[in-house]
Amino acid sequence: MIAPGDPIDQDALRVRHEFLDMPGLTVSVPQVARLFGLRSEHACAILETLEREHFLAQTPNGAYHLAPSHFEPSHRPTRS
Repeated sequence: MIAPGDPIDQDALRVRHEFLDMPGLTVSVPQVARLFGLRSEHACAILETLEREHFLAQTPNGAYHLAPSHFEPSHRPTRS
């Protein structure tokens, strides 16, 4: 039997894509909210989730950037 998974958060996918597309990107919660047209609470939840998944890392001043492990070529998406 196949169990349904959690719904995919399209906003989280957009944020993830931007970090993969621009590996040097470092942004704060308010910047993500503005960039993607999200409520601050939703932007914060997305960034915290991506940090828990070890996709992002948080700087001492509270900004987020791509976790170092994602700079490796095996984690980079390939373009067709």
